[in-house]
Amino acid sequence: MGTVPGASDARAERPAPGAGRAAFVSPETRTIHLPGEFPLELGGRLPSLQIAYRTWGTLAPDGANAVVVCHALTGSADADLWWTRLFGPGRSLDPERDFVVCSNILGSCYGTSGPAEVDPATGAPWLGTFPPITIRDMVRVQHALATVLGVKKIRMVIGGSLGGMQVLEWALLYPELVESVVFIASTARHSAWCIGLSEAQRQAIFADPRWRDGRYDPADPPAAGLGAARMMAMLSYRSQPSFEMRFARRPQTEDVYAVESYLRYQGAQLVDRFDAATYVTLTRAMDTHDVSRGRGDYDDVLRSIRQPMLVVSIDSDVLYWPWEQREVATLVPNARLAVMDSPHGHDAFLIDVDRLDEMVCDRGRERAPRRGDAAAAAGEAAIDRLYAEQGVSLLVLGKGKVGAELLEQIRTQRTELERDYDTVLRVVGIADRRGAAFDEDGLELGRWRELLAEAPATGPVDAATAPALLDRLARLPRPVLVDLTAADGMEDVYEQAFRRGIHVVASNKRPLAVAPRRLDQLKQVRRQHHTHYHYDTAVGASLPVIGTLRRLVRSGDRVRLVEGSVSGTLGYLCSELVRGVPLSLGTRWAMGLGYCEADPRDDLSGLDTARKALILARELGAQVALEDVRVEPFVSREVLAPGTPDDLITALRREDAVLAAEVRRLGEQGTVPRYLARIEVTGEGKVAVSVGPRAVGPTHPAARLQGVEAFVAFTTARHSERPLVVQGAGVGGASTAGGVLAELFRIQFGAAR
Repeated sequence: MGTVPGASDARAERPAPGAGRAAFVSPETRTIHLPGEFPLELGGRLPSLQIAYRTWGTLAPDGANAVVVCHALTGSADADLWWTRLFGPGRSLDPERDFVVCSNILGSCYGTSGPAEVDPATGAPWLGTFPPITIRDMVRVQHALATVLGVKKIRMVIGGSLGGMQVLEWALLYPELVESVVFIASTARHSAWCIGLSEAQRQAIFADPRWRDGRYDPADPPAAGLGAARMMAMLSYRSQPSFEMRFARRPQTEDVYAVESYLRYQGAQLVDRFDAATYVTLTRAMDTHDVSRGRGDYDDVLRSIRQPMLVVSIDSDVLYWPWEQREVATLVPNARLAVMDSPHGHDAFLIDVDRLDEMVCDRGRERAPRRGDAAAAAGEAAIDRLYAEQGVSLLVLGKGKVGAELLEQIRTQRTELERDYDTVLRVVGIADRRGAAFDEDGLELGRWRELLAEAPATGPVDAATAPALLDRLARLPRPVLVDLTAADGMEDVYEQAFRRGIHVVASNKRPLAVAPRRLDQLKQVRRQHHTHYHYDTAVGASLPVIGTLRRLVRSGDRVRLVEGSVSGTLGYLCSELVRGVPLSLGTRWAMGLGYCEADPRDDLSGLDTARKALILARELGAQVALEDVRVEPFVSREVLAPGTPDDLITALRREDAVLAAEVRRLGEQGTVPRYLARIEVTGEGKVAVSVGPRAVGPTHPAARLQGVEAFVAFTTARHSERPLVVQGAGVGGASTAGGVLAELFRIQFGAAR
């Protein structure tokens, strides 16, 4: 499609949408600004409109091949991410045939005017002061967009849940424009049951002290309330048989049931990508939904809809009950009812997408068993369909402590991941310094060491050897390169991956510490190819250090000081020194436990800490290089001369007595040794980065650290008197692997609901 007057690239025109939400606004999203007041149905007014939208395909010269997709409560304009299997040649949404349009609804937080956007009158986000809206307001905004895009006829309007409410309003408000509609798992008027569910969820948000009557700090939102609201909602999105089948009374840990873990996870996911005031605004808009409001008799209004309508009902839906769709199908003259038999409840329209596609296209496809008996083939086919729809294809680089732990976590949790989170993580490749094992159908993780040993000796994955592997990976669903090495030069491999549409998840710090110009170039390539690069485990393992800093920056807070013990290895050594353990022995133990870098000199010299400090400084927007970091080593530079690990231990023995005496002296003064990173932002905006050993008193946060614990304290304009502190285990294969696994889910889960 050509340039639309008033439209712009979302990346250039609007700031990142709050913490976590930027990842859910795709680079393809565009925004259009419509000047002039926009009157709302309930009497309010918006000074202007901003609409975020996506399109697929080409608008026909006569403007008559448009298809409008309406999303649900917490969805976005990225319909190709949450309804992937509806897109494609011969499918319900065929960009070769249709001009598909999906816009973020009015009142949402993914780019369209809503509570998270700025009120021009105050210069601050609307939040709880955003005027009340209705479903009709949402559809009128979408109609304004369609008009600007040049749409003359809409072949089909399709949507589920809240999207289904919009479908009905499209049919009623613009009968001459809309030719057909698909109404999925929704209702013609919000029932007392649904209003009650919405109110309970809103009250959870209001009960959070951080709500502050809707005038909360975006950097400190009512996260607990929003998370609880999401947990309540999830119970209505699924069904009792679904929960029994997936969770039963199975424990996740000693004191947490699997279903509790699942709900907590869902709550945390929404908090990261959504906004509390937006949730309140949209659920209230849903409560206003009644097609007969202001139009006359309810039955007569539905009978007035003349377009052909497909009504899709889900037999296990406990949010919008099947009788509500049957009622619509009975009253609308040209409606046809299709019932989806599914155990998944309301969310079946987002899960059983192939079946939905068959209903919309009014056709069936036979899928012959591929192998084994009928039951096994059916199970394999179900997994294959889930993999095609929501699978992630992984090429894992590195088989050390973190790599081996990640593979084990995926292997042991595969069934739970498929059942509890509707996703398949398929490891298709594993590589080490010797070579790589690769199988498009997935490697057998119980035999990965054997398979890797049998693989050809092609050498390590680097810029020269990577293309052959990356080409194979790029052809698979949601390809992800997982770099768990500490290798230099991997930024060149990442660039090759990005150019092939492959996402990267990495704990490797080195590509993030390259020269500023090279890192900027790498990120530019990533943006151009619409891929993700997640590296939060590069600092703090599974601790949310980078995520917290990113959230502070995106919320507009001014960071003044970042201070922390970010090396779990040096934290461990400091703890052992205080206990009276010689440094040489503590270092040998740390090496044996897998705490150290590949070369422990990187830890002891402060280089590893310097890289982490550099990464944090760059998250603040500082254009600094590694050589700009002032580094004071943990031990004398003479000890760090190149050599074998045994050479290092021998050299450290010569330092043991001196260090022990220094630790005793510090103890007599009431202090303990720690190795700290410090990133200070001056009043002129300049950033100074330093790392080195420090003596800290009993009131300092670092004094309480034990073993491999790390901590980072953020002093900001909003957290000036009491810094915001992140603390926990800062090293370890299991924790880092767990953090990487969480990063993979960030790629997998889009704003589907």
